[in-house]
Amino acid sequence: MPAQLLERGALLDQLRRELAGARRGQGRLVFVIGEAGIGKTALLQAFRSQAEGAAAVLWGNCDSVVPARPFAPVADIAVQVGGALRRALDTADRDRTFEAFLELLRGTGRTTVVVIEDLHWADDSTLDLLRVVGRRVWRLPALLIGSYRDDEVAAEHPLRIATGELPSTVTSRLEVPPLSLNAVSMLAADTDIDAVALRAASAGNAFYVTEVIANPTEGVPLTVRDAVLARAVRLSPTARQLLRLAAVLGPRFDRRLLEAVQPDGSDALRECVEHGMLRVEHDSVAFRHELAQQAILQALHEAVRLDLHGHVLAVLRSRPSADPGELARHALAAGDGPSVLEFAPRAARHTAALGSHRQASEHYAAALRYSSLLADREHADLLELYARECQLTDQVASAVASQRAALEIWRLLQDRLREGDCLRAMAHMLWLDGQGEHALATAQLAVSLLENLPEQGIELARAYAALAQRLDIARMGEDGLQLARRGLELAERLGAEPVAVHALTTIGVHLMYTGKPDGLSTLSEAARRAEAAGLFEDATRALINVVQRARDARDYVTVEQYAQEVLPLIERHDLDVHHRILLVDLAEVDFERGRWQEADRQLGEVLEQPGTAGLIRARGLTVLGRMMARRGDEQARSVLDAARRLTDGAEAGSERVAFLHLARTEAAWLAGNLPLASSEATELMQSLAGWAATETSTDWERGEFGFWAWKAELMETLPPDSAEPYLLHARGRHREAAAAWASVGCPYQQGLALADSSDEADLRKALEMFQGLGAKPMTRRVVKLLEEHGARAIPRGPRATTRANPVGLTERELEVLRYLVRGEQNTAIARHLVLSRRTVDHHVSTILRKLGATNRREAARMAVQAGAAVAAEDGWPAGER
Repeated sequence: MPAQLLERGALLDQLRRELAGARRGQGRLVFVIGEAGIGKTALLQAFRSQAEGAAAVLWGNCDSVVPARPFAPVADIAVQVGGALRRALDTADRDRTFEAFLELLRGTGRTTVVVIEDLHWADDSTLDLLRVVGRRVWRLPALLIGSYRDDEVAAEHPLRIATGELPSTVTSRLEVPPLSLNAVSMLAADTDIDAVALRAASAGNAFYVTEVIANPTEGVPLTVRDAVLARAVRLSPTARQLLRLAAVLGPRFDRRLLEAVQPDGSDALRECVEHGMLRVEHDSVAFRHELAQQAILQALHEAVRLDLHGHVLAVLRSRPSADPGELARHALAAGDGPSVLEFAPRAARHTAALGSHRQASEHYAAALRYSSLLADREHADLLELYARECQLTDQVASAVASQRAALEIWRLLQDRLREGDCLRAMAHMLWLDGQGEHALATAQLAVSLLENLPEQGIELARAYAALAQRLDIARMGEDGLQLARRGLELAERLGAEPVAVHALTTIGVHLMYTGKPDGLSTLSEAARRAEAAGLFEDATRALINVVQRARDARDYVTVEQYAQEVLPLIERHDLDVHHRILLVDLAEVDFERGRWQEADRQLGEVLEQPGTAGLIRARGLTVLGRMMARRGDEQARSVLDAARRLTDGAEAGSERVAFLHLARTEAAWLAGNLPLASSEATELMQSLAGWAATETSTDWERGEFGFWAWKAELMETLPPDSAEPYLLHARGRHREAAAAWASVGCPYQQGLALADSSDEADLRKALEMFQGLGAKPMTRRVVKLLEEHGARAIPRGPRATTRANPVGLTERELEVLRYLVRGEQNTAIARHLVLSRRTVDHHVSTILRKLGATNRREAARMAVQAGAAVAAEDGWPAGER
């Protein structure tokens, strides 16, 4: 075995086993992980040399350049295979790229191995491809291997999120360990190097070790950079110059580009390869390790680095097929402002078309560094393009600032048409930033300005649709509906499908919230038209509105159905802001259904992101604070205070302000502070004065707001048009109310209804439910009530089901696990729980991972051994447990 592959035999054996499974048609996705320099590439190259006789091996790399090249590893592979994959990339057709890649994996009777290195640098499009392939690879004759540095992939890293969504049943992780002292001693045997000191200084990193051993006279360098530069010094001047050019080109690059940049460099390239600095693979050249490239790049004098990037840029300009992202990167590194302005916007448009909106915003940001070179009109256009990409990726503060800067320019130029259109777009950004009243006023100003222009075109249609959306969100009824219809009529007359879809969605939302029978069909039509026109942001808006309406109506079956429809759209098209909105919506549903662990996870995914928009963050904090209050967490009040700060300046009668007062009322009541609860309920009822009385408020909303005002002793009775479970509770029909809540699927409210009963059996049932949820304040209240009733043998601890769930399965996962114990297959489980098959697949994978089980049968056996977590479900025969 080669020196650099000492202690890697077990890993090679595992890769060979994975390949054998793929050859049987049982595809797998394997992640090879470890720190930079640990030996991942050497391991994969050794495996490739063994696998090439049995399979077609394709190789691609993600690059460390910023912004990342969209589909960078796929582009590498397309160079090797050409055909449909190459054509799809050339036309920037995202969906065709996915299909062409999958067709490549399906093969023509031969197993395919795809290696993608450095996934920690992957762009959004590549990560989306990983998701798509990961869900299908199990039925393909293919082995997909991805390597990444686990020490660079934090919890919120996009790769961590992407891999967490893949089915664990088809994925495995191989961790490349550091070299042991024994291995280092073997490598250093023919040198005077102290192996113990080297092992300590390098921590067993294979690259560090081999670099130092290659320079034995250097002793143990303090940094790898010293070792790399020491080796480079021994090269001829021509080879050193080529190495500097290579460092500027990146860790991996096209050999033909290197030849174009240094035409007489064939001998120098051979020298660099012979000295172990570079390696040639097919038509590409790569550093033996990217740390070497970084070391050489950092050692370059700034003037030299600028000159080299400028030279590369000049060569790339002469190549008609040059990647605009590469042109923009070298222009920026060369400090060539005019070239940045030429290529960065082009690169941004290209990456946005492929769904990589974060990278598009980075390209526009690069161009804006040189905005002083632009005419005012070009500058304003660029600011609006940047704002748009920031909005899509939930960089809302940056979006608002950029849009406002563009507005000032349009006003300076006295271009009323562009000013009005800019105001229209800014209204939505302000709403996302939590400035609801300002957003509404801005949308009204846009309509007023554009209506007074002599020509009424697409800009006015867009403004009508935008204002209609703002009015509908503010629950301002018929005004919004009429504006939306005017916008739809004008847009269809002009053939402006994006505007027509936007207006139609607002109409559908209004119809749904006013209980009209054609609301759902209107939203479905809007989503269909949006997808057909490639308007994926509008399609997700329509579908998310269905989810939100179903959530508000406690129709959780519809929530599950449409959430599963919209999630793939969001993932494929890099719509971060919509993803976070949906996550908060689903967290709220899980909160109401008693799945608090799952709600915690989803809220954490949103709230841990520093750039989350104020509107989304405020709603997430409201749900989190309410859940913490039900758990008895002392920090609940501070979380709700943070949500309140984010709503400062929001419209007083808005839905989100009302829900915040609702949460604060409940939290004060649970804390036993009735005066504070009454005060919060007073603000709650004042905030409802505007929209709760309109036809767009629902019986569930009126019931919930009235219920907590009643609990706070601010109201004697509930509004008569409240939802039935609330009315039954307030009228003292506690068991009927509990049954109604059980049929809806809200266990906490079910427990609240029983907790107000005077019957001991009802109180015991309520206690059991609150203990199972971990609802400490209500647990204490019910225990006190039972003691006042003279009850004996009051349970004091958690249920057996909770004790038997040490791995933290969510309530939904426990439901799925119970069916696994019964031997049900995923299709049947999906039918029982009214879920999609894909959702059940995801839950089963998560259960296996949490239990540490390798298959369904083992998970079921472990669950039965654990005890009551699955056996205590009422109505299940013992033989089926």
